[in-house]
Amino acid sequence: MLSSNRLIFTILIVFISLSARSFSLAQYQGRGSGHAWRAEAATRITQHRKADLNVTAKLSDGSVLSDANIEISMQRHQFKFGSAVDARYMLDSQALYNSQYAEKIKDLFNAAVYENHMKWRPWAGNWGSAFDQSVTQEGLTWLNENDIDVRGHAMLWTRRQSVANHVQELLDITNPTQQDLQDLYDASFAHINDIGSAVKGKVFAWDMLNESRTSHDIEDKLIGFTPAGGAEITNRTDLRHQWFQAANAVDPEAKLFLNDFSILPGGDFSSTNARTSHRAILDDLIAAGTPVEGIGFQSHFKQPDDPNDPSDPNYTKQLTGIPKLIEMLDAFEADYNLPVHITEYDYDIDTSVDSNRFLQKDYTRDFLTAMFSHESVDAFLFWGFWEGKMSNPNAALFDLNFDPTLNGNQYLDLVFNQWWTEEMGLTDAFGTFGTRGFKGDYLIKVDYDGKTYEFDAVLGDGGLDFDAVIGVPEPSGILLTAILVSCPWGWRRRRG
Repeated sequence: MLSSNRLIFTILIVFISLSARSFSLAQYQGRGSGHAWRAEAATRITQHRKADLNVTAKLSDGSVLSDANIEISMQRHQFKFGSAVDARYMLDSQALYNSQYAEKIKDLFNAAVYENHMKWRPWAGNWGSAFDQSVTQEGLTWLNENDIDVRGHAMLWTRRQSVANHVQELLDITNPTQQDLQDLYDASFAHINDIGSAVKGKVFAWDMLNESRTSHDIEDKLIGFTPAGGAEITNRTDLRHQWFQAANAVDPEAKLFLNDFSILPGGDFSSTNARTSHRAILDDLIAAGTPVEGIGFQSHFKQPDDPNDPSDPNYTKQLTGIPKLIEMLDAFEADYNLPVHITEYDYDIDTSVDSNRFLQKDYTRDFLTAMFSHESVDAFLFWGFWEGKMSNPNAALFDLNFDPTLNGNQYLDLVFNQWWTEEMGLTDAFGTFGTRGFKGDYLIKVDYDGKTYEFDAVLGDGGLDFDAVIGVPEPSGILLTAILVSCPWGWRRRRG
């Protein structure tokens, strides 16, 4: 029997060991302040997300104004920052309408995606009147009118439980006839044409094919089938290629993405089954000439109890170190040269442990920074933002009272502070005041002769030399608007 001192010592060692193991599991490579990736990311952000903006104040006769006060105020980002949303909560015509929810969408994001409304089953009416197509369309109009760009999710998700009732019935036929298979084949293209044409011009991108690694019930049912007027479907790629072509024909302006999960999550392993399988599907589609125009990474994270145990249900959701994330983005860019969207980011935690909130805060900050810094990434969408309406409420940016969580404060600080441009100064002898700002929409103010003149401008990839021309004689109105180019990106207002 152990002596009391030895027993205490043994218990202490076990406690320290378990504590150390718990602490080690709550880490990720690159969390500390001194890691090289941070300086490298800052350099990339300056290079890829900012551009030169020079404002020259002039009179209409061409003479320049030196020592004029110039104020440059960013209004919205070119980069797309967004969230999954629910039309029932943002439309005042709906019983679940929440005015704070609607205002937060307008204030916080320049992009959005429906969590459910545009999936096949709700679109087909299988989820009831709350997901009626009229509600979906009304929500799209609301988002578009508030200058919020919409991703379509998902045009096809071909697992049985995600397709419309009549398609499930066809999939359930044990020994289908040729007509049954033709009906199944036709149903998939009918849906592409139906939803694609119905929302044409309202979405800028589609998750054309969702979770293709694990969802392929329709494809597998049709392998070996020869559709009327077509060639035999010999493999999944044959059918997927046709689907992408059909979607592109319906709406050539909407970019078509291959969207999947557990690619960026999954830890620092050199490869995982998910990553390898996803690449194989992408390779096959591209080799077939399929119009894949972007890659969507869902990015759902949840730390497993044991990151070394593949049987742990959260094994493929574990935190991936920041250097590994950047390495993977570099490889995808080198191999495919396609734009990347982070389509469904969240980091689910056990909120009863305070340290988890700080880990979540740090990882959200670092993951978002790494993605924003990488040239291939065009958009970053959270899978919900409010604790009262999201699938993983512990990952919320805002709590039930719409107060920012630690997680949310990171988003606000990065997007509206560190990555936001507000500058003011005097023009030089040549009438010019210049800065380097984040790409996006700007309000430029020029103070002259006791009056303030305002101009709208867009700072894009090539930079901008903007002439703020003040008419002489004095114009009838003080507000002068110069729309230089059309810009489909971002906010029309500063966060309130």
